[in-house]
Amino acid sequence: MTDTTKQSKPTFSRDLFDRRFPQIIFIYFGVCWTILEFVSWIVEHYTISPYLTDLSFITLISMLPTVGMLAYFHGRPGRDEWTRTEKIGIPINVIITGCLLVYFFGGKELGSATTEISLRNETGQTVRRQIPKSELMKRLAIFFFENESENPELDWLQYAFMAGCHYDLNQDPIFSVYSGYDNAIYQKITSAGFTGNLGMPLVLEQKIAREIEREYFLGGSFKTKNDTLVVKTYLYETSHGKLLSEHEFTGTNVFWIIDLINNQLKEDLDVPVWHREDIQDLPIAEISTSSEEAFRRYIIGSNLVNLKNDPVAARPHLENAVKLDPTFALAHYELYQLYINLNLYDRAVTSLNTAMQYIYKFPESIQFAIKEEYYLISEDPEKRMAIIDMWVRLYPDDIRGHFRMAGEYFKQFKIDDAIAEYNKILAIDPARQYYLRYIGNAYLAKGDFKNTLSYFKQYQRAFPKDYRSFVSFGDLFLIMGNYDKAQDYYIDAQMLEPNEISITIMLARINILTGNYNTALTQLLGAENMADTPMEKQAVYTVLYEYFRQRGEISKAHEYSVKKNAAAEKYLKSMDVVVGRMNDQCFDLYVMLGKEREAISQLDSYKHTLPKPWSRLLSLGYLQIALEKEDTTSIEAAIAEAEEALWLFGEDARRNILHNARGRLYEIDHDYINAIMEYQKESRYTPTDVTVLTRIARCYRHLGDYSKAKKFLENTLSILPMDAEAHFELARVYADENDLANARKHMDIVQTIWGNADSEYPAAREAKLFYNSINNKLPS
Repeated sequence: MTDTTKQSKPTFSRDLFDRRFPQIIFIYFGVCWTILEFVSWIVEHYTISPYLTDLSFITLISMLPTVGMLAYFHGRPGRDEWTRTEKIGIPINVIITGCLLVYFFGGKELGSATTEISLRNETGQTVRRQIPKSELMKRLAIFFFENESENPELDWLQYAFMAGCHYDLNQDPIFSVYSGYDNAIYQKITSAGFTGNLGMPLVLEQKIAREIEREYFLGGSFKTKNDTLVVKTYLYETSHGKLLSEHEFTGTNVFWIIDLINNQLKEDLDVPVWHREDIQDLPIAEISTSSEEAFRRYIIGSNLVNLKNDPVAARPHLENAVKLDPTFALAHYELYQLYINLNLYDRAVTSLNTAMQYIYKFPESIQFAIKEEYYLISEDPEKRMAIIDMWVRLYPDDIRGHFRMAGEYFKQFKIDDAIAEYNKILAIDPARQYYLRYIGNAYLAKGDFKNTLSYFKQYQRAFPKDYRSFVSFGDLFLIMGNYDKAQDYYIDAQMLEPNEISITIMLARINILTGNYNTALTQLLGAENMADTPMEKQAVYTVLYEYFRQRGEISKAHEYSVKKNAAAEKYLKSMDVVVGRMNDQCFDLYVMLGKEREAISQLDSYKHTLPKPWSRLLSLGYLQIALEKEDTTSIEAAIAEAEEALWLFGEDARRNILHNARGRLYEIDHDYINAIMEYQKESRYTPTDVTVLTRIARCYRHLGDYSKAKKFLENTLSILPMDAEAHFELARVYADENDLANARKHMDIVQTIWGNADSEYPAAREAKLFYNSINNKLPS
């Protein structure tokens, strides 16, 4: 009986086969594979969201328990009753599957992968486009290619492959690309010691790609075999340094090889076939030039402009490029920018008009930039803004447009609108968590410290090992006046990135603001020795200028202002250098040092450097001189010119300059009520700058309202405890109240700060006389 019983009970595996469980599961896997292949094919060839493949995979796999239960309980031949396990298990499986789908795909677009847009352009014409949605977006960095041919005559191709691939990819709106020509990459390369920009290790390319928030990076090398070019490329995923692909291309035509590289790149990055077939993707020879010699000349000229900052040497190469191919629109636009920087206005306009004549040869994203420039130089700010607005509306999922619009809103002091644009970017592509820092910085510019802290914390959670998260916290607490906390965060950042000079500079700033002057100077001079690139030197000279200016040593401040300008000239275009100098607020030093004629001569010379409409910004320099001289007629004229210039460039955020000047003008006329009103308007544009409170306090002191004056000055000193002007003004308030003891206490601090001030510094001279008068009145 025992043997019979054993024979009547099949083994577990035999039971599964009797129930046809493994057969059904294998069939199910086969069906799953077929469905996934079919869905992938549909997604690849039709405008359907790529998320559909993932949705199908998760649905099919998560429903495996249900298939298993059905196979186990109903796999035998014949009719079976539904079991309690199935009645409970299958609904639970369906619910869990639904939850998984909501978790992974909630809020994601699962329908069409494109959006149809229809709008009117700046000339009133209707424009329609099929726009790819955000899930297709690719962020890429392209580095220089290595010349392994041992033929120096081919060195230009090291840059040509990079520049050609970059320009060609601009035809595809899903690509956001940086190349080695971009300052974001180039300065990091030179800072790492690769002044020739070549021979970089892979780990440095990955580090730079990560810092500029690119998902992938592309590079390569080339050599020759007989008369044929052999080009090798590599594509890496940035975050983990994973090699995605390597390819070799051979040919004799440079343009053909560039097209091959980009076509393969799109395949490697899984860009759907339907998208590649749907967009305009002309050969690079059609959108640039078919002349290899013209292209070579263009690349050599571009190198001299972008890498050597030598427009004079670049000029003949770019001029030859357009002579060889008069339809080379990209070279015409490069010539426009070169002529602008050489202040050859008429030639610049001619080149820009020629570029506009061949505007159809540019990728549409570049057309926006060219049109924006055209309306800027035509002094038509309304149409310029219309172009940016059209870019955003025409390509609502193009992050570049939203980023450009956010920048424009910052210029217009519409910070909430800028934040809204950044939030749109995050909604388009939630993976771009680095925009959390942008939003935090925007709230910081508003003086909204609570939201700033919130977004910086979110950024740190997303990038816990990024030194910039600690720098951001340091910046916040620095502005709040919590210097101990700021210093702690900067030190933490320095531990992660010990060679980052900007952190040393910020630590020195803390020591300046807290009165540790010797330590600050030692740190800054050390940073000056460490600085390798002109950009780093400019950053150091900026703070050295601030250091000596704060201490009243205006001769040295002037010296470092000049050094800062010289460093900027080595890597910035001459036009950008001059515009930057107008923002430095350094021309009043010339007047203090008795060099007014030199300042006027310098500004007049800039008229030959700065073309229209940028030459209008020179009014900001003349305004500084007029204010220091207290020349009311010249102040009024300069204010009017500056106001027109800021309107033309849409720079409402800098209207604080105008309100400050009007406040100073009212003070000169002893109209302190209106001066206060202007300074209050100034503070709206600079909510984190407490020095304006000192000016308001000065007006209240003149009005005899010492209580309000002290309140404003105490607010200033709570943030800037070593601000000499605030201490001097508070001492005057106490002296007016006949509280000479407190007046001297604050003047002692002033003397600590301005003790070595130059005799030419008016404020320090006045402070010294005031200090002596107090001391004479008090018992020794």
